[in-house]
Amino acid sequence: MKPTNKSTKKDTDTLKSLIESSGYTQKSFAKSLGLSLSTVTYYISGEKLPRVDRFFDMAIKLNVSPKTLGKCMGLDVSKVPDDVPFDK
Repeated sequence: MKPTNKSTKKDTDTLKSLIESSGYTQKSFAKSLGLSLSTVTYYISGEKLPRVDRFFDMAIKLNVSPKTLGKCMGLDVSKVPDDVPFDK
């Protein structure tokens, strides 16, 4: 699945703004994930998408839900359900 056109997104809803609002620089975020700065730059520009395991690592580091992260990366998450409590 490719990211949607980022030009329709508000600046506050981007991966770049999410990284910055979490207290990271792009470089420190990349380092915290064991990635190169260029890889994070590709994610921010929408040229590449992370593997699933890396995607979840990013959500954990940024302290956001996977749905929020996907939305900030330009993915269509409109049909993804919100988290609900799991009762056993």
